[in-house]
Amino acid sequence: MNRREAKRLVGTAWLDSDYRTQWETRIMRRRVPLYRLGIGALRALNRLTGGPNRPSLKVTQWNRVGPNGETFVMHKLETMTGETSHPVTSRAELRARTSFAARLARAISADEWPQIMAEYERRKQGEPPQFRYIGHRPLNAESHALMDEAWVRGELPTDTHRAWNVLKFEDEGAIYSDFFANGGARGYPGGETNAGFRLGRIMFDVSWREKASLSGERHTLRRTRILRAKELVKFVRTELKEAIRPPAPPATHTTAVRRDVYTQPVVAAISDFVKPEPLRSPTVRGETTPNRKQASAIDVASTVQKALPPPINGRPAAVNGQAGAANGQAGTLSGPGAAGARSATGEQPPAQPRPNHAAQQPAHPPAARPPTPPGHSPRDAQSR
Repeated sequence: MNRREAKRLVGTAWLDSDYRTQWETRIMRRRVPLYRLGIGALRALNRLTGGPNRPSLKVTQWNRVGPNGETFVMHKLETMTGETSHPVTSRAELRARTSFAARLARAISADEWPQIMAEYERRKQGEPPQFRYIGHRPLNAESHALMDEAWVRGELPTDTHRAWNVLKFEDEGAIYSDFFANGGARGYPGGETNAGFRLGRIMFDVSWREKASLSGERHTLRRTRILRAKELVKFVRTELKEAIRPPAPPATHTTAVRRDVYTQPVVAAISDFVKPEPLRSPTVRGETTPNRKQASAIDVASTVQKALPPPINGRPAAVNGQAGAANGQAGTLSGPGAAGARSATGEQPPAQPRPNHAAQQPAHPPAARPPTPPGHSPRDAQSR
């Protein structure tokens, strides 16, 4: 296939084309040597400017969920000290857990360079692509659970969330996202703890699968370069300002603990219905019978059905039969769903071969742009 033919490919035809793989590999071949030099320069700067608590800027490995629900490793630079699951809530804490070189690496997205370098080495050895340049960013298990909870609470459209659940388990992960390049993802305070951010993530991911093309990928890569340049200018201004007047630590506030019916087992039980069939829990597939703990979670889930998104094609979002499963009947709604059941029993979904995009029949609704980033997030206290 030549370039003229590749330019006419749109959607899944482009995503599955061999020309796309060759085009991506050529870009990686040019950039990987520059990334190696850049990481070396950042580490040298880190030794000169960092304090005793500075990050190492070494390559670390992070678990992500990929095709068929399998876990794979993502390579990134360590740019922050302390517990990685603990969110950063202020500029003062960010400065305490990073160094000048680490903050610079985060501003220009240098922490993602090891991921591109590792992908290029995989392709040089003849292995199939694990990452693409543009697509959906792979998430860890905790982030998947956060997205499921957002859908259960009615924040996300059901049809779009169902389509997102399908593509994230079928498509390879991506290094960059159309949402980050063209959706203003960095403008949402709190990142994925922000409701607008979560909505934008699924909207742009689903729409990209339908509109992907060679020209679209080139435009998105150009946009990422522009955004990195803007972040670099912003970084310089902020560092000069904070060198003169360091940020004050935020005042501590006590958070009241409240009881919430949307517990993890309840969320997992309901969200099991938007997952692809092979990745649903064994109980939903009729292979096991729910135990007492699972049945209790389903009973609670039955009481919050009114809070679910509107019905689809005349059927409720969570199908009937929850009460039957609660009484121990196999083959109906199960307990902790794909996430809860697998974590409780240790069972893994059967590995399924990745289907070809061209063989699928996409039925996604037209994607709409997410709302503009709000000036304040109700969950800013948990922002990372």
